[in-house]
Amino acid sequence: MPDTPIVPAPSEKPYLPHEWIDVAELAAKNLGLSRTLAELSPEHWQLVLASVTDRMRLRGASLPVGWRRTLARQVGRSTGEQAAAHVVALRAKREEIAAHVAQELGLGELATLNPTDRATVDQQTDETIEACSPDAPVPAECSDADRTMRRLLAEHRALKELKPDEADAHLAQKGEVFAREGDA
Repeated sequence: MPDTPIVPAPSEKPYLPHEWIDVAELAAKNLGLSRTLAELSPEHWQLVLASVTDRMRLRGASLPVGWRRTLARQVGRSTGEQAAAHVVALRAKREEIAAHVAQELGLGELATLNPTDRATVDQQTDETIEACSPDAPVPAECSDADRTMRRLLAEHRALKELKPDEADAHLAQKGEVFAREGDA
């Protein structure tokens, strides 16, 4: 259909004036939140957004479509999609560790385990991840773990420590992240 109009998609991401960031920082300060805006919990971020909404309306500003997402991007917060990708990556790495634990316990493949054996593997996996963490109350000596397990644990720890943007970049290098809807 040659007569169908083509609507160009904006190539630039929306941008809010710095006043919006200042208002968000003031709201966080007034709420007694000491972390940076990027580090706030989702619950505290929602309180800040509600305050920004009220303050900007009092100033007579119109609230542009998508301003919450734009403000989050400008202050360095991860989007829900990025956070979800990060959670998926952590779960996948945990499943790799669980598969290795199942093999070490002589139980075979994860997919073939009965519920009791799977619960045992899950418990052992959680204990292994927790005990081999450097910030564990009493870090375990994990040198007895085989090379593959040490690598898997190191990758899991690295994913836990990465911010979602860094995790996306890391996974993309490994070819494990697909384009999000609308990115194509």
